[in-house]
Amino acid sequence: MAKIDTILPLALLRDRATTDLILSGLDASGVAFALFSPDDELAYGSAAFRLLFDVQSGASTFADIMRNCHGKRVGPKISLPIEEFLDMACKRRRSSPQRTFEIDISDDRWFLVNETLLPGGWLWHVFTDITMLKSNERVLQLARDAARLAADTDPLTSLFNRRAAMERLEADMQAALRDGTPLSLVLIDLDNFKSINDRYGHANGDRVLKHFAAAGRQELRGGDFFARIGGEEFLVLMPGTGLRQATDAIERLRSHMARAENRADLCCSYTMSAGIAEFCGTAAEDLFERADRALYRAKHLGRDRITCAE
Repeated sequence: MAKIDTILPLALLRDRATTDLILSGLDASGVAFALFSPDDELAYGSAAFRLLFDVQSGASTFADIMRNCHGKRVGPKISLPIEEFLDMACKRRRSSPQRTFEIDISDDRWFLVNETLLPGGWLWHVFTDITMLKSNERVLQLARDAARLAADTDPLTSLFNRRAAMERLEADMQAALRDGTPLSLVLIDLDNFKSINDRYGHANGDRVLKHFAAAGRQELRGGDFFARIGGEEFLVLMPGTGLRQATDAIERLRSHMARAENRADLCCSYTMSAGIAEFCGTAAEDLFERADRALYRAKHLGRDRITCAE
C-alpha cells in the first residue's frame, strides 16, 4: 500500500505540472481564451483575454466583465442597454454544444469566437483575431459594389443604364402590386437631337446629354429613378405617383429646360418631349409600350410637350 500511496500523489503532481505547462504555453502564445464555470464565473482567463476584455480584479462573472466593458467603452461594442444585452447573451450562451460567432471590438478589431459547451455546463471560449480577414472582406465588398455600380451606370451621364432601369421597373411594379400604390413610368426624348450632333458636333451633343442628366438630377424628386436608356432617350420611374403628380413633376423639368439662363453654358438650345403611363397591373412590356405611344404622340403634336397614355 505504501508504494501505491506514493505513486498516486506523484501522478497527480505530474498531471498538475503538465496542466500548468499547457496553460503557460497558451498564455505565451498570445491566444485569448477563457473557461467559465456552470454559474458563469470566470474560472480561468489567459492574459490576452484579460487584456482584450479589460478584466478587473474584482470581476468574477461574465456579467461583471461585460458591465465593466460597457461602462468603459472597451472590449466588444455593445449598442444595446447593458441589461438588455446581458439578457440576450445569456440566452445564447450554452444554447448549443458548439457555437461560432464574430465580435466587433471597440478598437475596430474583429474576433472569431469559438464557444464549446463542456460536460457539467462549463464553457470554453477561444478568440481568434480576424481583423485582417474582415479588412480584406471589406475591400472585396467595395470592389463588388464598384463593379455592380459600373455595370448599372451609363458612363457618359453617370445615370443608371437600361439594364438597371428594367430591373428597377420590375421591382417597382411588384411593390406597387403588393402595396396597392400608384406607379408612373415616364419616357423622355430630346427633340431633334440628331440635328444638334450634325450642326454642332458630337462633342457638343455629349455636353447636351450631360447637361440634361444634371438638370434631371436637380429637378426630379428624391424618390424618382432616373436613367438613360438609349442615345437621347431617358426614363423616369415615379413610385407612389399617379398621372397628375407625374405630369406636374415632368412639366417642372421641361419648363426648367425652356429657360435660357439654365442653358448658359451650352452652345445651343434644346427641348424635350415626354410620354407618361400609369401602371395598371399589366406586364412591364405593356406599361412601357403605353408610355412609348404617349411619347410618340407628343412628338407628332409638335414636340416640346408632355402627353399621357390613354
